[in-house]
Amino acid sequence: MNIRQAKISDAAAIAPLFNQYREFYRQASDLQGAEAFLKACLKNHESIILIAEENGELIGFSQLYPAFSSVSMKRIYILNDLFVAPHARTKGAGSQLLLAAKDYAAENGAKSLTLQTEHHNRKARSLYEQNGYEEDTAFVHYHLNVPAK
Repeated sequence: MNIRQAKISDAAAIAPLFNQYREFYRQASDLQGAEAFLKACLKNHESIILIAEENGELIGFSQLYPAFSSVSMKRIYILNDLFVAPHARTKGAGSQLLLAAKDYAAENGAKSLTLQTEHHNRKARSLYEQNGYEEDTAFVHYHLNVPAK
């Protein structure tokens, strides 16, 4: 298995997995939109996408968004997306993508990686905990949907 940083030219290959990821979170399928979104993120340097390949097949990805901690005055990364194709979930791709994200963050001087998942997503939560992530009990997180104008 090979883990590497995606290029703009990888967007079309990542799009089907990204689309499946969105469907898991109850979003309508939109393969064209998925590809356009990924291309824009990569072109505009808005995210870092790491991909897992095995025998020439793309089997998983993670997407990191850069942000900053004002308190520590350091960069942080939001590990916003992690998805492994269902047929490849016993091969360790998820753990390898998490390790690659950690390495990328360390190489780029980040203070931390942060992520979130749904409470009921026990498999993902177990994977994160096995890879050293700890549930945040120090802060309460809030969310506000902003209506379009």
